[in-house]
Amino acid sequence: MTLSHVTREEAVKRLAQGQAGAPDSIEALCDLVRAEVHARKHAPRAATLSRVARLLAPAITLDEQRLDELCDALEREGDVMLNPGGILYATPTRVVAIEKSARVFSSLPTRALAKALGRDISAKGASRTMTSVDGLTEAVAKVSGVMVPPEAWAGLDRSPNADAAFLSKLDQRLEWQPLGAGSLEKDGALEWRAWQLTPEGARWRRSSEGQLWWARARFGGHHRAWTASASPATSPFVTLSPDDADRARFALSRKVEAASVLRVERAGKRVTIELPGWLPRPEYRWLSLHAVAVAESKGMRWEISTDSEDQITKLLSERLGLTVEAT
Repeated sequence: MTLSHVTREEAVKRLAQGQAGAPDSIEALCDLVRAEVHARKHAPRAATLSRVARLLAPAITLDEQRLDELCDALEREGDVMLNPGGILYATPTRVVAIEKSARVFSSLPTRALAKALGRDISAKGASRTMTSVDGLTEAVAKVSGVMVPPEAWAGLDRSPNADAAFLSKLDQRLEWQPLGAGSLEKDGALEWRAWQLTPEGARWRRSSEGQLWWARARFGGHHRAWTASASPATSPFVTLSPDDADRARFALSRKVEAASVLRVERAGKRVTIELPGWLPRPEYRWLSLHAVAVAESKGMRWEISTDSEDQITKLLSERLGLTVEAT
């Protein structure tokens, strides 16, 4: 076997050819994470992102936070699954048809998925779409995938509104099944931040008081918790799923108008909405089926049609307590 030295420029060229685009693009990086998870079936999240960064190291100096955010997007999209303990799992192929197009969700990288389904797939950010739905059911069945109705994929009917009733259920969980103070800190102290409300808005802050808490886990991923009033380091708590934590954030933010504004910008037949934070997963999935995320907005801005504006703003207002503000 002969070894040869590959220059940085040649490495970039080869990566671009392999990923059908710029190797540091969102689409290419998402596919590298998908490929890593799919090949291993399951692996620690931190180790997965570290391997992707090492793969790119000869060609690209990659910001660790960027990979972390892309993995968050893939988890929210449903292309990979994060289980307790920070383990990423591969996912089967699921396809949601919407009129004349379809969204596809799978840990399979885009090229392999397009080849398996026998049709073109376009990628924008972490989202992937097929414009042809003819014979789609048969094509999906051949890869052991399933067709999923839009309502079932979003899961709105299985999730509560972000309101006082939801927060009461968290208090009930805390009363019935509390975990001991500091029990998440066996490997060292965590830097907990509380969701703090002010008349000007809301944000995560270092604090000794609060109910909704967030901290980076020592070995990748995040911890989310609910307490009566003090940090999980010093007070009994219950852990929250990412979805429950996002829902609690919107429920708490209902109390402050500045933290609950859904901004709407109109320009011709296109409308752009700006969200005050990450949506809970069901609302995110529902919106992603009816809107297009604005590039580099990290899921905060979405383009929608004028025909769907009323439906979208009404649903988000009712479920999350948002106040619509046109600009």
